[in-house]
Amino acid sequence: MNTNTRRKEDAARGRRARVAKLVLAGVLFVGMFVQIGMLAGISAQSKELDAVGKEIVELSAHRDNLQLSLSMLKNPERIGQLAQQMGMERPTQDAIRVVSLALTTDDTQTQTAELPGGEGAVQ
Repeated sequence: MNTNTRRKEDAARGRRARVAKLVLAGVLFVGMFVQIGMLAGISAQSKELDAVGKEIVELSAHRDNLQLSLSMLKNPERIGQLAQQMGMERPTQDAIRVVSLALTTDDTQTQTAELPGGEGAVQ
């Protein structure tokens, strides 16, 4: 009986060892797939990050170009040349009037500059 019992115990131990090996292999297999999935996710995020970085560089360059264009368009000399091309003339000193308006809303008087042929203060 001892040998029979010993064989049964050895067989049971062998089955437990095989089950343990299968469970260990299964855990390693699942862990490997989880790791591969995580690496794929990291790779996708890295590609997306690179694309966003490139877009930032392109948009920064575009912004710089727009700022340069804007500063060129705001150039007073350029504006003056365009005005002359359209037939505009620089006003003379006597055509410029400084008008002081009331600082409060209680005073409803409207003031206008007195130009030759124009009108004065209007109430």
